Amino acid sequence: MSRRSKHCCVLGVVGCALLTLPALAGEADFEPADIHEHGNPYFGEAKDIKGLNPVENARIKVQVKGTMRFFIVQTDAEGRFRRNGLGLDVDPEKVEFSCEKDGFRTVEVMHRKMSSAKLSPIEIECLLARK
Repeated sequence: MSRRSKHCCVLGVVGCALLTLPALAGEADFEPADIHEHGNPYFGEAKDIKGLNPVENARIKVQVKGTMRFFIVQTDAEGRFRRNGLGLDVDPEKVEFSCEKDGFRTVEVMHRKMSSAKLSPIEIECLLARK
């Protein structure tokens, strides 16, 4: 292989590696530093109970019971959402969840901690039905 061919191969490999960096950088929504700063992250989805189709723009409210500490997030086109936690001092057992969307009624809101680890993510699933 000539010297010029070796340089072209190296540049090709480097170019391919650089092209993949942006795709990899956006895949992690919750960096470990975020979890240790904001507490348990929340994620989930809203579905129409008929056919389990995603519900876009459903409002998910996550609130610490008995306080004004909360956040509201809307689902995307795939009915999903992700959000950092409410703080390190918040016990996930003291958090309530609700879902709403105009033209729908809430059938059920389920949640579960993904593992027994202290800062484990909390999954929320909202089942909605058309009125």
